[in-house]
Formats: sequence, C-alpha cells, structure tokens
Amino acid sequence: MKAARDDERHADVAPPVARRSRARRLFPHWLTRDQIVGLVVVMTGMAVAALDTTVVGTAMPTAIGDLGGIERYSWVFAAYLLASTATTPVFGRFADVHGRKRVYLVALVVFVGASMLCGQSATMDQLIAFRALQGLGAGALISTGITMIGDLFDARQRGRMQGFTSGVWATAALVGPAIGGVITQSLSWRWTFYVNLPIGLIALALLLTLHEREEHRGGAIDWPGAAAFAGATTLLLLGVNGTLPLATFAGAIALAAIFVAIERRTAEPLVDLSLLGIPLIGIGLALSLLMGVLQFGATTFVPPFAQGVLARPPIEAGFALSSMGIGWPIGAVATGWFLMRIGMRRAVITGALLSLGGAALFTTLTPESPLALLVLATASVGLGQGVMNPPLLIAVQSAVGYGRRGIVTSLFNFSRSLGGAVGVAALGATLNTVIAPRAEELRALLDPVQHVALGALATEPRALLSGGLHTVFVALALLSVVGLVLALRLPPHDFAESEPPEAAG
Repeated sequence: MKAARDDERHADVAPPVARRSRARRLFPHWLTRDQIVGLVVVMTGMAVAALDTTVVGTAMPTAIGDLGGIERYSWVFAAYLLASTATTPVFGRFADVHGRKRVYLVALVVFVGASMLCGQSATMDQLIAFRALQGLGAGALISTGITMIGDLFDARQRGRMQGFTSGVWATAALVGPAIGGVITQSLSWRWTFYVNLPIGLIALALLLTLHEREEHRGGAIDWPGAAAFAGATTLLLLGVNGTLPLATFAGAIALAAIFVAIERRTAEPLVDLSLLGIPLIGIGLALSLLMGVLQFGATTFVPPFAQGVLARPPIEAGFALSSMGIGWPIGAVATGWFLMRIGMRRAVITGALLSLGGAALFTTLTPESPLALLVLATASVGLGQGVMNPPLLIAVQSAVGYGRRGIVTSLFNFSRSLGGAVGVAALGATLNTVIAPRAEELRALLDPVQHVALGALATEPRALLSGGLHTVFVALALLSVVGLVLALRLPPHDFAESEPPEAAG
C-alpha cells in the first residue's frame, strides 16, 4: 500500500492533484444552499443590529431636539443594553428547546417591529420603552445567529465564517455614524429606525426558505430560573450605572443566589451549572468576560485621553478609537483562515499577548505622547481581541452537542457584555477617586474650544486627567495579564477531531 501511494505521488497527474489539494485545504467543502442562505440571513440580522447601535447614536441629539427629555438621554442606550444583555441566555435556551429558526424568526419580527415603533415615538418615554423592546430582539438575533453558524458549519469552517460576521461589525462601526448623519440630515431621525424594515423583510424572506436541522430534543423552559437570572442581571447593570446601588446590588446578589438554588434542583435548568466545570467552557467564559472589560474599557477611556490629555480634536480621537475596530476584523479573518494550522490554544495565547501588548502601551502614555502611540495601542488591543474571539467561540461550541450549543453560545456573548458593563462602571469609579476633587475643572479639557482657550493653564488639569486615566490603563494591563494566564491554562483542543455526539446534549 505504501508503494502504491508513492507511485501515485510521483505520477504524471501529481501537479493537478496537488493543486486540488491546496484548494481543498482552503475550501474543504463546497457551501450548500442552506449554508449560503443561513450565512446571508445571519449576516443580515447582525447588520441591522450592529448598525442600529452606531446609526442611532448619531441621530439621538436631533431626536432630543424633537422630543425633549435630555435628562433621560442615557436611558435610550441603557434600556437597549439592559434588555439585550439580561435575556441573552434565556433566548439561548429557547433556541435549544424550540429550534434556532423559530427563535430567530420571532427575534427578527420583534426587532423590526420595535424599530418601527421607535420611529413612531411621540415622547422620550415611549422611545425608551420601544428601545428596550428592540434590545430584546437584538439580543436574540445575535446569540441565535451565531448558534446557527455553529450548526450549519463544522468546526473547520466556523473560523472562516467568523471572519464574515466580524466584518459586519467592523463595517457597522466604520460607516454607521456617517449613515446616521446622512439619514438624519436628509430625511429625519425617525428614518434611522425605519430603514430596518426593508432589510429585515429581506432577511425574513430568506429565513423562510432555510431548512433547519430538527434534531433538537425539545424540553421545558425553566421559567423561575429565567426570571431570577434576568432579574439579577438587570439589577446588577442598574447598580453599576448608579441607580440606587445599595438596593440594586443587594437585590442582584439575592436573586443570583436564588438562581443557583433553582438550577441545582431543576431537571431541565436554564443553565446547566455542570457546564462551567468543563475547563474549555469555564476558562472560555472567563476570558470572554475579560475581553469585554478590555474592549469596552478602551472604547470608553481612549477618547477622553486623546481629547483631554493629548489635546487632539474629536475627529483624531475617533480615528484613534477606530483603529481598534479595524484591528478586530483583521485578526478575526486571519485567525479564521489559519486556525486549523495554528490550533486553538496557540491562537488564543497569541491574541492574549497582543492584547497585553496594547494594554501595556496604554500605561506608557503621557501628555507628551504622540497620537501614533495611542493608535498603535488601540490597534494592538483590537487585533488581539479579533485573534482571540473566533477560536474561543468555536472551542466552546465544539465542547458540547447540538442540544446545548445555543445556551453555551449565548453565555459566551453574555459574559463579554456583562464584563463590558460592569468593567466600565468599575473603571469609571476608579477614575473618579483620582479626579473627583477637581472634576468640574476637567470638563473644559474635553471641549476643544475651551481647551484651546485655557492655553498654558491647561497643563495642570491635563496632568491630573492623565494620572487618573493612567490608573485605569494600569488596571486594564493587569486584567490583560490575568487573561494571558487563563489562556495558558486552556486545555489543548483539536478542531480536526469529530465534535461530541449529539446525544451529549
């Protein structure tokens, strides 16, 4: 047999065979119709959800001018975040019990319907309520969509597909604000919501043609556990945003304890706590949480450093931050294509090192630092996050069977969102402890006109703000070290091996 293989290797047809082999290494399987339709549907759903977060931000000042209620401005975004984060694992369980297609269809209808209601809002209170409803749909769209990708493609293909989904988010981050400005100026702020209707209808029509696997086992929804989980998460997020922190934190702890007690006694729990004991899943969720802290922490605190400390105009501060949005898809696409070759553990460690390098650069920044150094730091963080995310997500999905893929995918997304929300609040409190005595003086630094007017008088406030943000950056660097330690503790995982049998779910 060996001799026969050697003969074949040296035959005249060897070069064409070699070329076909290289092609199959890049495209191991031709995409089926359902794979193409599913990918387009998921990318379309993600596009409307991703664009909504950036387009709406540009339109909101105009909406406030129309509706009033500037004192409740932040709740337009907070309501969306609360609803989408608190219910993500619940929709993950729904997808496991009732099937991905059905949950995705309902989520799409809810999201598009809520978008139309947002556009019809007559008061700020109505807009906030409809934004919360929109957040419910967005949370289900994203988590269920990523689960569908895990179902439609095997472990070898998922990395490459993650590149497409990362590209959607990157494109939304880059073009969303401009699209929002054009729509608001040429039509109305209401059309930033109405534009979701035609896109959603296209996704809905494609979704109806998708043939879904019907291997889900069914089962029951743990409604008491779902209520306790959503309540605990909501109270925690309210507390970190400064809403009655003593009461909300106490309530969150109490509901979390109730949730754990319910899950331990329920035959079909919302979250099977034994999953956290699987090293690949437990460490993967912890890394996802830390990724959220680093990602949202950089997003929140890089602009004030660029404007307040480096005295750069807003457009340059935006460029410094956009380098992270560019680095993420580059890292995700590159990792997706070469994941089979470099392996999950090596990819995650590489991403953790890149993230740590960017966080370490943050700690070296001073008022005299060039903007290029800040851009390099944010790009390194974004690149590292992009390299880490696909292998971690695919590894977590591959660690369980079909019947539990929805819940572990939603927990992965939930961990990152929770890390971002709680981390930013904690880092903000850290900053306030440093600058609180003179916080009012520092406001002028963030106004380009007032900053220029201060002239030499801005030196001392800039140094104070720099010191406070340096404390934040040191905390991010330390968390990045923890992330690297966790990455080194990841067990080896071979994506080439067959995934767990469906009965494992």
